[in-house]
Amino acid sequence: MESTTLKASPRELSGKGPARRLPAEGKIPSVAYGGKSDTLNLAIDHDALKDILLSPRGRNTVITLDVEGGAQHQVMVKDYTVHPVSRRLLHADFMTLDESKPVVVEVPFVTTGKSKGVGAGGTLLVNVRSLRLKCLPKAIPAHIEHDVTELEINDVVKVRDLSLPEGTESIEPAERKILIVAPPRVMDAAAAEGEAAAGEAGDKAEEKKAD
Repeated sequence: MESTTLKASPRELSGKGPARRLPAEGKIPSVAYGGKSDTLNLAIDHDALKDILLSPRGRNTVITLDVEGGAQHQVMVKDYTVHPVSRRLLHADFMTLDESKPVVVEVPFVTTGKSKGVGAGGTLLVNVRSLRLKCLPKAIPAHIEHDVTELEINDVVKVRDLSLPEGTESIEPAERKILIVAPPRVMDAAAAEGEAAAGEAGDKAEEKKAD
């Protein structure tokens, strides 16, 4: 299981001094909970966590939390808060992982290729940007992709049609529509009649001018 190491130090819970000191040191408060270990109150480097969240796997990154003076813990980011103006991280919660137990994650969904239906004037409608999967931590994929090259106009792809990586299971409804190749937009009949009438009126006006 690939993981990224993040150093952490135990955090004092009482007094205003520690709370003021963390930002000055470039750190933020965090909590790690779950699994067999007790809840851990920690301080972690702000920029190091930000880099993890901005990486391709983002919150799905498996992290080795290296606690100063203690053991290492396999975790994932469960939640985090940011300042509404500066967008600086303020706090992070980590979930301790058990390598033998599956987790539920939300993974980006991407398409590859250009569908035949789009080439014929249709529009590819992508109804989701991510999919919820259940798998072991070591099997979390960076993303789920689907090749749309062979899709024709009016073709539909549902969750059950996706090819998922080995060891992963979708928890989305099997009949949920993921992709649709919509036909070219047909002008509304009333609008077409209106344009035709306007065209006829214009022609008659031109004929009167000619007379």
